[in-house]
Amino acid sequence: MIKALLATEVGTKRDKLTVDVVTDRINGLLFKVRSLRMTGSCALNLCGVANGRLDLFYELGYGGPWDVAAGVLIVQEAGGCVFDPSGDEFNITSQRVAASNAHLKEALVDALRGSV
Repeated sequence: MIKALLATEVGTKRDKLTVDVVTDRINGLLFKVRSLRMTGSCALNLCGVANGRLDLFYELGYGGPWDVAAGVLIVQEAGGCVFDPSGDEFNITSQRVAASNAHLKEALVDALRGSV
């Protein structure tokens, strides 16, 4: 995972507690990946995983199913994995999504364990 390019987003909430938790989670991941990107778009990040521009993506608190539906399908059709950041099966109504290839899925879940 140390060579992986990770994308994430703060999510839709901007209260101090949420931003602090997200910032702490990101700080914990920075030494486990090559670099971090924030594009501002859940769908765009999912497409980045699908086309190989990004290796890993997760977001907690996206706006709604419209933010992920097309991107999830594109990742799956490209052969990638879409899942809940806890490692459970993806649920479009949970506002929690992660995507990667099969080789990095468990590493991302392990890195996020305890913080999601």
